[in-house]
Amino acid sequence: MSDDTLTDVSWDSDYLESHRELWSLPLTDTDRDALWRDASAGEWGPADSARRGLRSFALTSLRTVGFVHVRNLVDASAPEDAIVSALSFLLRDFGQVIPQNAQGDLTQVLRDRDGDGATELGFHCDTCDLLVLLCLQPAIRGGGMTKLASARRVHDIIGREQPRALAALREDWTFDRTGRAGQQLIVSPILFTQPDGAIGCYYQTRTVRASAERSATPVTARHWEALDVLDEVLYRPEIAFGLRLEAGELLVIRNSRVLHGRSPYTDVPGPASRRVLRLWMNTEAL
Repeated sequence: MSDDTLTDVSWDSDYLESHRELWSLPLTDTDRDALWRDASAGEWGPADSARRGLRSFALTSLRTVGFVHVRNLVDASAPEDAIVSALSFLLRDFGQVIPQNAQGDLTQVLRDRDGDGATELGFHCDTCDLLVLLCLQPAIRGGGMTKLASARRVHDIIGREQPRALAALREDWTFDRTGRAGQQLIVSPILFTQPDGAIGCYYQTRTVRASAERSATPVTARHWEALDVLDEVLYRPEIAFGLRLEAGELLVIRNSRVLHGRSPYTDVPGPASRRVLRLWMNTEAL
């Protein structure tokens, strides 16, 4: 695709590095403070122009590369409940915040639990339209990078190199999500063509592998091989783009277009520990 294409860009790490203007928006301190005041008050006033500019940029990024990164959105030293309230108000421009677990929680703060940060989180898609991540504190010792991969780029590579695997990935797969928020049993291709021609994705590696017995069609050696091909392509350095979120930075991912994961990190106890605020959203804006 040409550089000025505004839909379904097939990107890799090099493309994102050289086209940051497509997906990363730095806010000035003036705009940040104005947005914070209005969002905290629950009513748009002086920050309305900044709000409209942010919304326009975000929607364009979500439609082109499938995610948006906003730098300097909030002062992460503010009280956590105040950040949650202001961010929830700001996000009304994009859709509805939905529960992200069986307990009905609308927000969660992701942090190391019993050393699980040291385990890499594999590529997957969450079961919502938009995944929202706001960094409150990055991993002080490094690591904990969010990893992103373009569904279209992965689809095209597999189709070129392993068409038999792509054919299997475009078949229906069963994802048994019993006990989690939302739909409990999802049957979907892992890679597919959406009505608008964009390449879509739905993938949870552990869930799909554990759900084989509930599949309406037999999961054969060909299917297991296709999953292995998918994982190999996703972890190629040129495909897996790593993004370190700094305190106060926002990342919104369109789950139907971008797969995401997290690199391992070693945490420290106390206020310097890694903390990322997470929300799930459904939207009609895209």
